[in-house]
Amino acid sequence: MAHTPAPHHLPSGPASPALTCRNLITYAETLTLAAALDRLPPHPLTRAQQTAFLHHLASRLQLPRLAPADHDLLWQRLHAH
Repeated sequence: MAHTPAPHHLPSGPASPALTCRNLITYAETLTLAAALDRLPPHPLTRAQQTAFLHHLASRLQLPRLAPADHDLLWQRLHAH
């Protein structure tokens, strides 16, 4: 079976499809994400805290939801020690 490359508008790698499949990531969104990540504690969040964080961040980014895959850098940061 031949490998079919991903369409040019779908990035490959560990990036979040919820963020990267959008037409444009604005500077304001980058600042919102950076500020939210900066406020995370240096230990893993509980499942409830992760859910609340992702819900709040999705709301701030005006997304219906934010559910990063386990290989996504955002997901890895939520589980970082």
